[in-house]
Amino acid sequence: MIMPPTSVMDLLTRLETLLRGVEQNAASRSPKTEEALGLVRMIRRALPAELSEVHRLRAEAERIHRHAQDEARRIVLEAQATARRRTDVAPQPIPTGQDHLADVQRKAKEIREGADTYATQVLGELEGSHSARPRGHPQG
Repeated sequence: MIMPPTSVMDLLTRLETLLRGVEQNAASRSPKTEEALGLVRMIRRALPAELSEVHRLRAEAERIHRHAQDEARRIVLEAQATARRRTDVAPQPIPTGQDHLADVQRKAKEIREGADTYATQVLGELEGSHSARPRGHPQG
């Protein structure tokens, strides 16, 4: 049973070894074998540049994701602060009894819903602007 190789370079080495084995068994160099070995060498040279680009793009995507998370946290904190400011308005005379409790609960619910709506709206806009950026062509 053949164990899976650990990298693309290992695969290329195995392929090259197989091609050289065919060449030795045939006792002469086949043009097709030479062409295949040439392709292996070309792949071996091109691969590091391709992998470098993949790593660069991954790092850029992670940076954008972290920035989006930070922006989302900032927006939520801003929405919470706005909600708190709305509750810290000039004190009103306090009604007594059940009416007061119901009124306070209603106002608290409205403020929470308003903050949630605002945060959802801003996060949606942020996601929209983030997904509108063309992929593969990072700006910046």
